[in-house]
Amino acid sequence: MKRLAFLGAMNRDLVAEISGDIVLQKLDLDARPLVETPVSDAIAAAGARLLAGLGAHDYLGGSAFNAARVAALLNGDERKLDLVFFGIAGQVGASRPHLDALAAWNVAGAGITQSLLSPATCLAMVEPAGRTLLTAIGANADIADYLRDEAGNLAADLARCTLVHVTSYLDPSAPGLVADLLQRARRLNPALLVSLDPGMAWIASGSPDLPRLFAEADILHLNAEESAHLCGADAEAIGALAEKLHGSAAMIVARNHSTIAIHEAQLSRTLPDRALPATVVDSNGAGDTFCGAFLWRLLADDPDPLEAARFAFDLARHKIGTSGPLTSDSIRQLLN
Repeated sequence: MKRLAFLGAMNRDLVAEISGDIVLQKLDLDARPLVETPVSDAIAAAGARLLAGLGAHDYLGGSAFNAARVAALLNGDERKLDLVFFGIAGQVGASRPHLDALAAWNVAGAGITQSLLSPATCLAMVEPAGRTLLTAIGANADIADYLRDEAGNLAADLARCTLVHVTSYLDPSAPGLVADLLQRARRLNPALLVSLDPGMAWIASGSPDLPRLFAEADILHLNAEESAHLCGADAEAIGALAEKLHGSAAMIVARNHSTIAIHEAQLSRTLPDRALPATVVDSNGAGDTFCGAFLWRLLADDPDPLEAARFAFDLARHKIGTSGPLTSDSIRQLLN
């Protein structure tokens, strides 16, 4: 059976329908709205209190965790794929809710390290124009040690996978350490596929290790802002970037509010434009929903990548009309 792995953060997400500008002003924070900004744990705690007072929803999150949730719900009882997660699980009171959730979804977590620290915190302010994210490191403060100290075991575990989906950490050393880990895993299994969703946090950092990390990616996921930052509006530039990825079949999956484009070295294909629905309830996690659904469909049913993108885009559209993460019932309703 094919094995789909996820490597990334497990967060606590507080989501409120409010202008990012308002929250940034209340926190006296010099940051841009409608993008992701790293903040200290102290600012995140203050923001969490502020949003909780405004009736914010409190969810388990993190990009890789969100994508794993969707893949697990699609897997259901039929279990077309083996699913596995790697990362650091924080503690909330006496419990570790991320581990409990993964176990309930039949996602293996033997490679997860447990921390006494609280999970990383992501404050999401959602408005019609998009979402403002403030992210604090929490338990992921130990990610560099995890990637170094567990490199041998992680590489061996990843080498037993068909594909691993990697998402970003705030630690500036993480891109290089993840690139090292993927290279080590590929020495054990050259057929390992890598899906990378670097997020604006890694892309805007200008890390000198980013090109090395991109060179390990068979699938690179970019939203409109990330694509513009890396390539501008130059169609040739995105093709040139695809050529810097791993393998002859590498692709860039570029998504915006109205369509998905698949860019390969010599070919670009795009889904027909679809206008946003009149009402956007909650766009937070829509990109992760797309990634999880795209990768699950790609491995479970082996379709053309554009058809996998069409399937995942439908699910992401369903997500933005739903408050909070998708559930098994909401996915079943869509698929039926």
